[in-house]
Amino acid sequence: MMWLAILILLILLPIAWRWQFWRPTRKGLLVLMYHHIGHIDATDGQFPFTITPQRFEEQLLCLKKHGFTPIGLSELQNAMHTGQKLPAKPVLLTFDDGHEDNYQNLFPILKKHQIKALIFLITHYIGKEKGYMSWQQVRQMQQSGLVDFGSHTLDHARLRKLPDEEILRQLTQSKKEMEEQLGVPCVTFCYPFGSGGFDRRVRPLVFKAGYQFDFSTKPGINPWPWKGKKTLLRAFPRGGETLTDFYIQITRGKSKF
Repeated sequence: MMWLAILILLILLPIAWRWQFWRPTRKGLLVLMYHHIGHIDATDGQFPFTITPQRFEEQLLCLKKHGFTPIGLSELQNAMHTGQKLPAKPVLLTFDDGHEDNYQNLFPILKKHQIKALIFLITHYIGKEKGYMSWQQVRQMQQSGLVDFGSHTLDHARLRKLPDEEILRQLTQSKKEMEEQLGVPCVTFCYPFGSGGFDRRVRPLVFKAGYQFDFSTKPGINPWPWKGKKTLLRAFPRGGETLTDFYIQITRGKSKF
């Protein structure tokens, strides 16, 4: 019987590792990373970055069921700068790039559920590239009081490959353009290409440019209060995943893989 027990253990260990069930649940600020809200073929390269509107609404209900409270940028700033307490299980919804489906498909859902979100814009794509929002659409979302915007550089640059002068141009010019278009300070920044897009040289320049919060694609749940020693971590719900997968994301900060 001993050999049978060992065989079962060898089978179960990879499953436990894959599904993250063995990991303890995490407490802190949960930040979710999305890109597209829409419908796309499973063979498309953007499929992992695309959540259907129906599944997104199901995820919102899952968050509510498990006691999470969505917050916006103002709550995050108040918690950082005035000591205002966050809810017991806060969650911040973030969206990268500024795709037009954020306006067409995401925005109606946010209004329906009165939930806030933060969208990071590639500023030189807005109003210029096919598949991206216009500044008019961005302003309409901002004026609803539900959506804030941060920078994702001018043109989705891989910053660690650039000299300091160009990095600062990407950071300061995108910030300036957003502030001119939206009339409010731009204090959040998201690194293109995630953890592969920046290094120890880049991060200090982000704060030098005037940003208060920086987000990467590193998975996890953020201990609170955030000390700024590391980027804000983000869990990444992927297209095609189940609600069980999503539950693992919101309680462990990582996917099943």
